[in-house]
Amino acid sequence: MSRGHGSEMTEGRHCQVHLLDDRRLELLVQPKLLSRELLDLVASHFNLKEKEYFGITFTDDIGQQNWLQLDHRVLDHDLPKKPGPTILHFAVRFYIESIAFLKDKTTVELFFLNAKSCVHKGQIEVDSETVFKLAALVLQEAKGDHTSDENARKDLKTLPAFPTKTLQEHPSLAYCEDRAIEHYLKIRGLTRGQAVVQYMKIVEALPTYGVHYYAVKVNTFTWQFHNAHVFL
Repeated sequence: MSRGHGSEMTEGRHCQVHLLDDRRLELLVQPKLLSRELLDLVASHFNLKEKEYFGITFTDDIGQQNWLQLDHRVLDHDLPKKPGPTILHFAVRFYIESIAFLKDKTTVELFFLNAKSCVHKGQIEVDSETVFKLAALVLQEAKGDHTSDENARKDLKTLPAFPTKTLQEHPSLAYCEDRAIEHYLKIRGLTRGQAVVQYMKIVEALPTYGVHYYAVKVNTFTWQFHNAHVFL
């Protein structure tokens, strides 16, 4: 790890923490602030009690995702040197076999938001049929029961429902919407909480849930390996 440079070591550094509910927390990180203290600050915005499952990540200058080490000062990490606020992400770091073992509904909600984001960004490998089922549950969780295909299509265009890979594998967005709506009609009457639980049951069964892939360059070859997150 390398220490920050210039005035940031005396004046702090502007950071923007992206939260799982799409809020963004702007703050000036002071030189002595520990990563653990920053995590505590972020967790307080959710009134989060089970914060041991979470962490804060940043992407360095070579595109590698890194976790802030809790016992190190934030500014002692190799944060990106580009101008502007440093972008940090609050995310699930340590996974659990099932959300049924979580004690607090806020933690369950954050695990759901984290999973939904990972699916949408293609960070979890999901076959198309499963994507369509998950998209239907995203609709049910966000909008409740199906009212019309027109409304469902409009909502699917704004909700994080389809990974880019899925859209590329099929003839059109309309086709993907049709398949998602087929499943959406089958889950009428599901409560928001039930939709979250069903979504998580499907995602938790996927082989790459809780796994993050890194690209590593060795000499002239690029290798890809995965780092399986610890399941508590």
